[in-house]
Amino acid sequence: MTPKSIVVILLGPPGCGKGTQARELSRAFGFVHLSTGDMLRSTAAEDSELGRAVRATMDAGTLVSDDLICRSVAERIAPADLEKGLVLDGFPRTLEQGRFLTAALGNQRVFALNLQVSHTLLLRRILGRLTCPDCGESYNLFFRVPRREGVCDLDGAQLKRRADDDEAIIRQRLAVHEKETQPLVEYFRGMNILEDIHADEDAVTLSAQLHERLRVAMEPVNGQARRK
Repeated sequence: MTPKSIVVILLGPPGCGKGTQARELSRAFGFVHLSTGDMLRSTAAEDSELGRAVRATMDAGTLVSDDLICRSVAERIAPADLEKGLVLDGFPRTLEQGRFLTAALGNQRVFALNLQVSHTLLLRRILGRLTCPDCGESYNLFFRVPRREGVCDLDGAQLKRRADDDEAIIRQRLAVHEKETQPLVEYFRGMNILEDIHADEDAVTLSAQLHERLRVAMEPVNGQARRK
């Protein structure tokens, strides 16, 4: 097991910055970044039994079941990914998914970071967010405005807003998230692998905070990595 061999789980409500922070951790530590949204879209594009099942669910506009998500994740995580270190963005989301993951990982070190953000700030983050469809870079009309209006700083692509970034929809999503994920948070807390993070900070400050938490978690102790 290498010093990097750790699975980092980012928990938190929609708009808390999981995607942005997952990309930063991947860049800083060399972790493999697994985004559930990207993974499901990739699976849905495949001509396989699993791909067709995921595609049918997504086309119907319904939530992908725990079973389909877990099967998709199991197919995507390779041993080489675990050796490099892995950061999970959007998975697990429910207690059932969390139990599946910890059983599948066995003795692999797991570190869960629970990003806690006020609802007022979440609404501003979500309603103002813009994303580059080509490189995935994120911007915000309130906090991180691109140099040219509506255009990605990195590759010049036209920035997009998500169709479901509507205030009524967002409030509903936050309520559903809280109901679904609280049992998962307590599950990880009971395993002593979870740390609550006050995430009302700007992205750069929060990133530095998460980097420090992970460096401490990965420090060797008597030849073994530190456990929470």
